[in-house]
Amino acid sequence: MRGGATPLWRRLTGWLLLLGAVLLFLATGALVLTDLLPVDDAAAPVTAEPPTAPVVPGEGRPVRPATTVNLPTLSPAQLDVFLQRSVVPGPPLRDVLLERNVYDPFTVIPERQRNEVIQYTIEKGDTVIGIAERFGLQPNTIAWSNERSIIQSLRPGRVLNIPPVDGVYHTVIGARNIAEIARSYDVDDPWLVIDSEFNQLFGATPETVLPSGTRILIPGGEAEQIAWTPRVQREGGASRSGGSYVSFAVGQPGSCGRVQNATGSFWTNPMSSYTITQGFSIYHSGIDLASVVGAPVRAANGGVVIFSGWNSYGYGYTVVLSHGPFTTVYGHLSRIDVRCRQLVSAGQVVGGLGNSGNSTGPHLHFEIRYLDRPQNPAATIGF
Repeated sequence: MRGGATPLWRRLTGWLLLLGAVLLFLATGALVLTDLLPVDDAAAPVTAEPPTAPVVPGEGRPVRPATTVNLPTLSPAQLDVFLQRSVVPGPPLRDVLLERNVYDPFTVIPERQRNEVIQYTIEKGDTVIGIAERFGLQPNTIAWSNERSIIQSLRPGRVLNIPPVDGVYHTVIGARNIAEIARSYDVDDPWLVIDSEFNQLFGATPETVLPSGTRILIPGGEAEQIAWTPRVQREGGASRSGGSYVSFAVGQPGSCGRVQNATGSFWTNPMSSYTITQGFSIYHSGIDLASVVGAPVRAANGGVVIFSGWNSYGYGYTVVLSHGPFTTVYGHLSRIDVRCRQLVSAGQVVGGLGNSGNSTGPHLHFEIRYLDRPQNPAATIGF
């Protein structure tokens, strides 16, 4: 080569390289534009053959393909409920969902049973029955789980122990093992106390002696008969005469409401044949007279019926008579033979001896009260 002329093969190579670069640039641009432009699915329909179901060997028929399960999602109505409940106070979410018929896919978790003893501060107007009903318990459970002085006079501000179930909330005093404590409340199986979820007694045995002052719950346990202290209102007349009108245990099913009082005549024994099984004491407001079921129970004095029906304190079917400033109580009856406001005479049959209420055997629980305070019946009637 002369005069600096470029060889032909080099010039051809250069043109080919330049052409390749141009083609590469154009291809790259086309790809970029394809990604940026929207795709019209209708313009280019895609068809595909349905999948062929597999054949089970030996059966000669296809197996139905597995169905795809679509999990539930949060609907607009449910989302609206949650957004509103997060900022606006109102009824519980469960009520809102039920009211709007929005229930999928949520589960309403039920309230769990309380598993511990709580404390309740007495308020004005409280009664043992009212407190028991509020917590779904029997009145005796409230009484047996607290100091008796608190129960006899519910003063606002004082605190009550409220067990989670019916039974006795016991304070250990002295060196007694679990079996002895259980038996004292008519619970024969001490393991019911040990295994109870309400007590921390895991690893204990019936012979375990608990430290004095320990509090344990005796589920299903029963203690002594608690004195019934209903609300009594007396109106008119001299206070020592008992008033012209008496309202006894108003609000309870057996109450006769406001009744005109009646003076008494003379005292007589309410039973003709009996065995005394328990006398009067600070913890027992009357006297227990055992006999056969159905034995006639008679009015201990002339008076008027001011209560006739079921008593929630453990007395069962009960009759209460008013005799001026005195009242007499006849508990655990099997039947009642008198009605509200009925005048009765001394010795008249008012019911039949029974075993209703909190009773361990057929007997009459008999009380005499003067101006609504329990008195020893033996001091008035010779038993």
